[in-house]
Amino acid sequence: GRGEANNLRRYSLRKTGDYKNAQGFYLKALKLNPKHKGANEYLGELYLEMNDLAKAEERLTVLKGACGDCEEYDDLADEIEDYKQEHGLS
Repeated sequence: GRGEANNLRRYSLRKTGDYKNAQGFYLKALKLNPKHKGANEYLGELYLEMNDLAKAEERLTVLKGACGDCEEYDDLADEIEDYKQEHGLS
C-alpha cells in the first residue's frame, strides 16, 4: 500500500544520508501516531547513525510501551546492542 511506499522512500532517504529529511518524515508520522512501530524503529536506527544513543534508547522505550516484545522492538534493541559493542559502551 501507500504506507509501504512511504516507508521505502524514508528508508532510502536514510540510506543516502539525508538524515534531516528522513527525520522530518518520521517525526511527522509519529505526530499522527506516536506509537507507530515502524516509524519508531526507523527513527531509533536513524539516531544511531547520527550517533545519538540517548534518543535511540528513547524510541526503544516508546516501542516497549507500544508493542512490548514485537519485531520492531527486537530489531531496534539489537541495533542498539550492536552500536554499544562497536563503540565500547556495553
